[in-house]
Amino acid sequence: MRVRLMSAAPLVAVAAAFSLLASACAGGGAAGSGTDHLRVGIVGADLSNVDPAGGFALQVDSYVLEFLMKLSPQGKVEPNLAESVDRPDPATYVYHLRHGVKFSDGTEMTSADVANSLDYARNPKFPDSSKYSAVKSVEARDQYTVAVTLKAPDVSWEYTSATAGYIFQKKHQQEHPADFGKPGVGVVGTGPYVLKSLDPTTGAEFTANSGYWGGKVSIPTVSLTMFADETSEALAFRAGQVDVAFPAYARGFESSADTKLVSAPGTKQGMFTMNVQVAPWNDVHVRRAVAYALNREEIIKVAGGGAAPDYTIIPPAQLQSIASKSDVDALIASLPSYKSDLDKAKQELAQSAHPQGFDATLETYNYGSFVTTSQAIAGQLAKIGIKLKVKVDSVAEFTKTMSQPHTTVPIQYTFFNNSTPDPGAMPQLALHSDSAAIGLNNFSDYKNAKVDDLIKQGASTADPAQRFSVYSQLLKIVGDDVPVVPLYAGDNHLAISDAFTWPTFNTYSTDHTPYILEIKAK
Repeated sequence: MRVRLMSAAPLVAVAAAFSLLASACAGGGAAGSGTDHLRVGIVGADLSNVDPAGGFALQVDSYVLEFLMKLSPQGKVEPNLAESVDRPDPATYVYHLRHGVKFSDGTEMTSADVANSLDYARNPKFPDSSKYSAVKSVEARDQYTVAVTLKAPDVSWEYTSATAGYIFQKKHQQEHPADFGKPGVGVVGTGPYVLKSLDPTTGAEFTANSGYWGGKVSIPTVSLTMFADETSEALAFRAGQVDVAFPAYARGFESSADTKLVSAPGTKQGMFTMNVQVAPWNDVHVRRAVAYALNREEIIKVAGGGAAPDYTIIPPAQLQSIASKSDVDALIASLPSYKSDLDKAKQELAQSAHPQGFDATLETYNYGSFVTTSQAIAGQLAKIGIKLKVKVDSVAEFTKTMSQPHTTVPIQYTFFNNSTPDPGAMPQLALHSDSAAIGLNNFSDYKNAKVDDLIKQGASTADPAQRFSVYSQLLKIVGDDVPVVPLYAGDNHLAISDAFTWPTFNTYSTDHTPYILEIKAK
């Protein structure tokens, strides 16, 4: 996704859970407000709407709403609001709901709420509806049974049920057709917390859900505080005004906050996208020139470190879920890697319709290291005659472009969060023709019938060898076409005050919903 805070999705590395040592975060949050109140910092979110499908404040939703299934801290799909699931045929999933699960207003959750929530998530006008593109129908069979029928077998669906489609109260949503999710209305869910107040400019306040089906919540109140940038968030952490933060720019945050971050291999994949429908980016030789001109190691340094160079849109860790490391290494060695080479970049540009280079605008916004990284990209491309003017928007301004044609922002530095081990997730998210629709995540407007067919083939079989063969073919095609340039696989970073601990923090932690329950008072 184009940095949505957050979901989603959705690049995976295998990481073991590890303990946080008290010394790991010394220096932050020392003047905390006590362990009965957790203060979480957030940068760059749009809190004007917490509608789980139509808004961009999914971190708020993760405290209040839950999915049918859930990801364990180790990335495994487990029961959640559904206590079990049957598969009478390869394209049908029958979910058996827990009895007695209550919404925060005391009413019971039933299949009617679940079916309505899933159908709501499928609405094409919403940003993450592409995750539900495989769904043919959703049926409430009885009070505690919901059947989801897919258009065709799709092995990624089990992860979708654990990472997309928050369940909310049908009655509340239908009573507020125009302002569902807005301040003063919010959402009603089954999660561990209740949204008590929401201010688009400052943040949100939560209190524990006394009737939470998962048991008593250990931290009674939570504040989610908005910051304009990571520097101000880091200074607040240093002053003891924030207990938990998730920095994107690790090195800068550590310096400003005077703290040591805890890091784990993450689900973030940095990329440079080019819209193939717009000149000059519709010229494959221009795109290849860009790919050769970009220096990943330098970009990682500017972006704050905590990442490894990445050369394929399906990260190696995901490919290793269906093939051996040696087979994955051999595949990657056979693909166009576009390792930094200015001579090759100039040769490609010479074959293009713009051999002398050209001027263009690179639009970005003030979040984490986006501005400095975009400036670094502009500096690297200037070496081959591509002169980019970096235009910096506010988060609110840039968010508006997400509901406009992708040609509005023809090139951008961005990152995707893809929080499952499924190697088919990124191709569907960023390359499928259907995902080129407004509000979805194929920012390159890349449309290739052969790639679409390979994505379909990869989703239709659970056989690892067949899937590896399919995705090998796909990566060769995309490597030649270069609609996106993978830059790095980034780590997850955590700053946590001395008053709290997060013993299971790892690769999947912030995608494990509700992750807030993993944080404990010391």
